Amino acid sequence: MSDDKKEPIDHKRYFNDPEYRKKILKERKEKGESAPGGSSPSLRKFWVWAGTVAGVLLLFVAGYVFYLFQGLPSADEFENPETAIASEVRSRDGVTLDKYFTENRKWVRYEDISPHVIDALVATEDHRFYTHWGIDMYATLAIPWHLINGRWQGASTISQQLARNLYKKIGQEFSIARKFREMITAAQLEKRYTKREIAEMYLNTVEFPNSTFGIEAAAQTHYGKPAKELNINEAAMMVGSLQAIYAYNPRLFPERSERRRDIVLSQMHKRDFLTDQEYITLTEEPIGLDYHPPFKTGRQSRYFGEYVRQQVQPWLEENGYDLYKDGLVIYTTIDSRLQRHAERAVKTKLDSLQKIYEAEWTSPGGEYMDEFWEKNPLFLRQFLRETDRYKNGFSKYDTKIEKVVFDSLFTDSAFVDSVKRARTKLESGFVAIEPTNGKVLAWVGGTDYGNVQYDHVYQSRRQAGSTFKPFVYAVAIDNGYKPYHKFSKFPVTFRDRAGKIWNPKDESVHDGPINVSLREALARSMNNVTVRLLPEIAGAPGTNKLWELDPAARKIKAMASNLGIDMSKTPAYPSIALGTAEVSLLELTSAYTTFANKGVHIEPIAITRIEDREGNILKEFHPDYTKEVISPETAYIITDMLRGVIRGGEDFYGTGVRLRNVYGVRQDVAGKTGTTQNSADNWFVGMMPHIVMGAWVGGADRRIRFPEDTYIGQGARSALPIVGTFINYATADDQAYWKYDAFDPPPGFVMPEDPDKTTNELVKDKDKGRIGW
Repeated sequence: MSDDKKEPIDHKRYFNDPEYRKKILKERKEKGESAPGGSSPSLRKFWVWAGTVAGVLLLFVAGYVFYLFQGLPSADEFENPETAIASEVRSRDGVTLDKYFTENRKWVRYEDISPHVIDALVATEDHRFYTHWGIDMYATLAIPWHLINGRWQGASTISQQLARNLYKKIGQEFSIARKFREMITAAQLEKRYTKREIAEMYLNTVEFPNSTFGIEAAAQTHYGKPAKELNINEAAMMVGSLQAIYAYNPRLFPERSERRRDIVLSQMHKRDFLTDQEYITLTEEPIGLDYHPPFKTGRQSRYFGEYVRQQVQPWLEENGYDLYKDGLVIYTTIDSRLQRHAERAVKTKLDSLQKIYEAEWTSPGGEYMDEFWEKNPLFLRQFLRETDRYKNGFSKYDTKIEKVVFDSLFTDSAFVDSVKRARTKLESGFVAIEPTNGKVLAWVGGTDYGNVQYDHVYQSRRQAGSTFKPFVYAVAIDNGYKPYHKFSKFPVTFRDRAGKIWNPKDESVHDGPINVSLREALARSMNNVTVRLLPEIAGAPGTNKLWELDPAARKIKAMASNLGIDMSKTPAYPSIALGTAEVSLLELTSAYTTFANKGVHIEPIAITRIEDREGNILKEFHPDYTKEVISPETAYIITDMLRGVIRGGEDFYGTGVRLRNVYGVRQDVAGKTGTTQNSADNWFVGMMPHIVMGAWVGGADRRIRFPEDTYIGQGARSALPIVGTFINYATADDQAYWKYDAFDPPPGFVMPEDPDKTTNELVKDKDKGRIGW
């Protein structure tokens, strides 16, 4: 039977009757036919395997693509790439004082970058930059050819390198996945940005030698100039260093860096950016490095920068700003010229003071400060106990016996000597404030922030000594006393309820009349007269009962508090009159501005505004003006009395006379010296109508003090010289902020005259110096 005449298959029966199905299959097999609607087994197996492989490959490709895209920047990151920009602290005249950064970078616009830098970059890194779409296909396809010939030649375009710099998630490892991500990202960047924008972003994100990020920071660090002013030679050196920022560091390897620069110049010549003559001339020039170290902790202005950080950090956190990445600009009240003179004055005088100080404690031919260690035998072991080597010594030597550790430490004489020298180092602080508005003009918190992160302007609190006396005299003046009122110069004794004696006194009593005026007593810093004032201020004239002086102590404490000193932790004991209260240099100097500002106290202000990287003002700060805390008349009388500290008087010299005699300061100036017990703290505050300057000198450690027969262990010979030197530097600088105005008395004010000396009957005092209680 032919095929067209074969018996038709009953499909219903075929799928329901097994015997019928077997019969049909047998016939089909004999004829070589497949089952209805089917195919041959081999072909069916092929399609099954092919489908399985295709499915697996599809899943693999889909998974790999998903993996690649997981490492790509988001759409928002493409539109708003984030780059860590250093925030800056600037002076009021625009000079950068300090920086905060994770990467030392300052962003500059394309037009503020030297065209020579752009030419060097394109010629060296990507000469098809202006024609490709993010990927240089010629260079990419040539990679196999270079590998076959045994050499490696990269093909990353500027856009691809920017992708790595801009988006850290792409990574830097050598892998195919990273390369694909880099290429995809580069193509996306080319779609979204112009070539100028890509070049700008690249040069602002790439790292240069010496921990500088971006062309502006690199130009300032290596040549002391903005990126806009880089010449061809400098541009070639900077671009050349990008290949290996350590290997081609011009500071560390100048010859190697010069060879690399010449390669960049040859590329610029090859790409027609340089003429033949220019190329020959430039390759004969040296690299001409003018290195300026980047900001680091060794700078004195770092103390002020840390103070600023602490002041602004709460506001920044509250408003979602990152000081180390957001490129903020914090403008301050500091005058950069005065700041420079202050830093120089502190360093110059402290270096000389340190040598004298060491010599005073060292016997002729003796070891380093041998007399100090002999007089204070416990100090060295105390200092050693504070070192890491001591603390780790117990575990290192597997012992609990301190003697074992000490015996080991003392065998290392170099280590012990280093501890001696480090712990006997003098420190200093200096601050200058404009009294009429409270603006801080200069701030030196110490000598080396890298070694001592402790600010002696606002963190350190030390006993004020005699610099506290003007507050005592201000209370007396406020209560009716006059500068000419006289007291005995001899000491007086008081007893407490238990019969114990309190009889503070001067080291010696000067020759001359028994009774001394308040003006002379303040000028000569006489403790005896200051103590004799207390019963008068307390309303208990002539008392010898110590507890009856408490009202005077409370008045003095209130006066100091009103002038801006934090007295919350200072008990109101009579000894407060002699400067036992602990104050910061910032507080003390600010308190004196009240006298110079006619009785109005203004809290110190150091910050004026915060701007974002675009120059938009985010926050402004203004002085906190207050009402008078003392009358203008009292303020002027105290100021005039403090003039006597510098000028002296008719029959006496003031403790600050060296400001005139040694440093030649002739303009109207007032001030006060101060020295605490054992010369541990030495102070001087100088006042002018436009500026109040405070200086402190002492040991970084409170245990450090000057010898009893010291020459320099007093405010007049250690702290005053810093202020005097600062004034000399500032007045010699025509560009510095400086004035020569005199203190003006309040309108209609007439200085009280001594009735025993004046011939004017109208000003004679019939009360003879007693307060009318």
